[in-house]
Amino acid sequence: MKKVFVILSVFLAGVAVNAQQGPLSESYFVDKYNLAPSFAGNINSKYLFLGYRNDWSGIEGGPMTFRLNYSDHLMQNAGYGVKVIYDKAGIFNQLYALASYSYNLEVADEHHVMFGLSAGIYRNSVNLLEFYNDPDYDIDPALIQEDLNSKVKFMTDVSVVYSWKGLELGGLFSNISFGDASYKDVNMKYNPLANFQVFASYLYGISDKWDVTPLVLIRGGRYVKTQFEVAAQVAWQKKIMASLVFRDPGILGLGLGANIDKGIKIYYNFNFATNIQMGVFNNHEVTLGFNIFEYIGKKDQPMVK
Repeated sequence: MKKVFVILSVFLAGVAVNAQQGPLSESYFVDKYNLAPSFAGNINSKYLFLGYRNDWSGIEGGPMTFRLNYSDHLMQNAGYGVKVIYDKAGIFNQLYALASYSYNLEVADEHHVMFGLSAGIYRNSVNLLEFYNDPDYDIDPALIQEDLNSKVKFMTDVSVVYSWKGLELGGLFSNISFGDASYKDVNMKYNPLANFQVFASYLYGISDKWDVTPLVLIRGGRYVKTQFEVAAQVAWQKKIMASLVFRDPGILGLGLGANIDKGIKIYYNFNFATNIQMGVFNNHEVTLGFNIFEYIGKKDQPMVK
């Protein structure tokens, strides 16, 4: 039994260090609240977004991520949002549940600074039943009958975005926590690691019908390798969109989306690793946005155009 707990502690230590980078997503063109809490209520207000991402589709047990978020105006120049993220990678599961507040400050004509703050809970668990699935493997039944859950951890995100006409510059610090977290059934503590993300984008109108939006993004953190990402989206009449993305090291992808009448948005992203066998590390992501107020005739305008 003692050896089992030693091995388990090693697994959990790996989770504490390696699982702290937030789940990846390329839905930032359609759902900006997913990019930073500063956008809560400022862009796509009254939209409920549902997202599903399947990483490493050529490998059994690859990571899967489910997202749900909603944001709206709170009062003049202020907005709010709520988001829930469930991430599953093999036997490891992560749950984020956060509420956000944003404030839009107009510092000069068409110059806006948007502040965002999120606060909520984080919890992870280990499903040993999926790991010890060999019927010939003898292990203490008490360890595989239920998930090993961490205690609930308080967590915050903070962001700021500068907006001027089509230009947006932003920064985000996420997974900020205070003090150690621990597991109920294992004598081990850890402190979730803060991550950072900076980005820049520019909406350029090529003509009355065509727009292009390049975006550059850098993310990283302590014990998390810094990643560089560059993407671009082309939109026709703000209804049909297509995007390309490159993420270091050697990840290429494309996306297709549409703004459907009656308040429905849909986007699909696909990417793959160019330095390994094709079909092994493919990633698929689907994002669906729905605005029920469009159906009842209450159209809303964003706080930042």
